[in-house]
Amino acid sequence: MTRLAYVDKLRVGAAMAVVMIHVAAMNWTTTPPESADWQAMNVYSALSRWSVPVFFMISGALFLAPGRQDSPQRTWRNYVVRLLVMFVAWSAAYAAMSAVFQGVADPVFLLQHLWDGYYHLWYLLALAGVYLLIPLLQRIVAVPELARYFVILTGVASVTVPSLALVPVLGGLSGNLLERVGPYLAAGFPFYFVLGHLLHENAEALGRRSRLAVYVAGGIGVAITIAGTAWASLATGQPNGTLYGYLSIGIVLAAAAVFLLVRLQNPGVATTPRLAAVARWTLPIYLIHPAFVRVIQEFDITPGLLPSAIGVPVVWLVVLALSALTSALLVRIPFVNKWLV
Repeated sequence: MTRLAYVDKLRVGAAMAVVMIHVAAMNWTTTPPESADWQAMNVYSALSRWSVPVFFMISGALFLAPGRQDSPQRTWRNYVVRLLVMFVAWSAAYAAMSAVFQGVADPVFLLQHLWDGYYHLWYLLALAGVYLLIPLLQRIVAVPELARYFVILTGVASVTVPSLALVPVLGGLSGNLLERVGPYLAAGFPFYFVLGHLLHENAEALGRRSRLAVYVAGGIGVAITIAGTAWASLATGQPNGTLYGYLSIGIVLAAAAVFLLVRLQNPGVATTPRLAAVARWTLPIYLIHPAFVRVIQEFDITPGLLPSAIGVPVVWLVVLALSALTSALLVRIPFVNKWLV
C-alpha cells in the first residue's frame, strides 16, 4: 500500500497542534477569563482541538482500508499489546519525573501515578480500546451502507445528544435520554475511526457544494468553541472547558473540515522520504512534549512572561523544537523504536 503524503501531513500538523493545546493550557486555569491573555489562550486552544480527533481519523483511514482484515489475535499481538507496553513505560517515566519535581519518595505516590498515567497518556488507552474493535469495524465498513449508519448512530450518541445536554431545559431531557440509552449504543472514538474511513474513501466523490459546506461548518465549529468557551467562562468567572471536549460538536466539525481539506490536496500523491521521516516523529512528540512543558514550568518559563498572544507561540516553538529533536533520536534506538514510540 502506497504511503500517502496527505496522511503524513495530517500527522505532522496534528502533532504540532497537540503541543499548542498543552502550551496554551499552561496558565489557562490561573488567568482571569475576562483578561485578554486568557482570551488569547482560548483562541489558540480552540484552533488546535481538531488534532486528537484527526489522529483517530487517520488510524481509521488506514486500518479500515478496503480488503483489509485483521483477526482478533493479530489485533492484540501487533497493536494493542504495544500500546499497553507504551502506556506502562511512559507512565512510569512521568511518575518518576513527578516524584523528583515534587520531592516525593513515597511508593504509594509512584504506584498511583503509574496507574493513573500522566494527563496526555489517556490517548494510548483510548486508542487501544478502539483498536480492539478493528476486526468488527473492518467488517462493518465493508458494506458502505452500514458504515454510514454506524457514523450516524455513534454520532447521535456521542456528539448530538451530549451537545443538546448543554442547552437549557432541553439539556435535562436529552441528558436523561442519554443516561437510559447511551450506554447501550456503540459510541465514543470509534465514531472518528469510521468517519476517517468514509472521508478517505469518498472525499473525491463529494461535490463542490458539499465540500464547501464541510469547510463552512468547520469554521462555524471553531467559532462555536471559541465563543462558547468564552461565554461559559465569563458567566461563571472561572475557566470552563466543556466545549473543548473532543466529541463536542464544534470540535467534530473542525476535525472533519481539516481532514477533508488536507485529503483533497494532491490526492493520491505518495509521501516523500523526508516527510515520512518527520511523520515518524509525531507519536514520540506527542508522548514527550509534556515533559518539556513541565520542565520549563519548573524554571518559571511560561507564556505569561509575555502577552499571551505572543508568549504562547514563542513557548510553543521552544517545546516543539525540543520535542522534535528528542523524537528524532528516540526513533533511532531499536528497542525504543519498536515498543515505546
